[in-house]
Amino acid sequence: MRMILNSESSQKLGSLEPGTRGEIVGFGVAEDHLDFLIRLNEVGFVVGEQVEVLGRAPLGQDPISIRVKDAVYALRRDDANLVLVQVMGNS
Repeated sequence: MRMILNSESSQKLGSLEPGTRGEIVGFGVAEDHLDFLIRLNEVGFVVGEQVEVLGRAPLGQDPISIRVKDAVYALRRDDANLVLVQVMGNS
C-alpha cells in the first residue's frame, strides 16, 4: 500500500475510538481500492475535511459510524483504514 499526503503523526480512521475528531490528511492507496477511494472523495472524504468517529457496532466490530460534514456514513474498518487522519486535541 502506498500513502498519499501522509503526515508523520497521522492515524488510520478505522483505528480511532468513538468521539475522536480529526482532519483528513491523506489516503492509503492500493490498486484494488481506487474505485472506492474515488467514491469516498465524491461524498466528501477529501483532504482538509473534518471527520468524527461516532460509534462502532457492538463488540467493536464492523461497521464504524463516521460523520463528514452533515452526513453520517457506515464504513467497514478495512475501508476506514484507507483514510488517514490527523487527530485534533480535545476530541
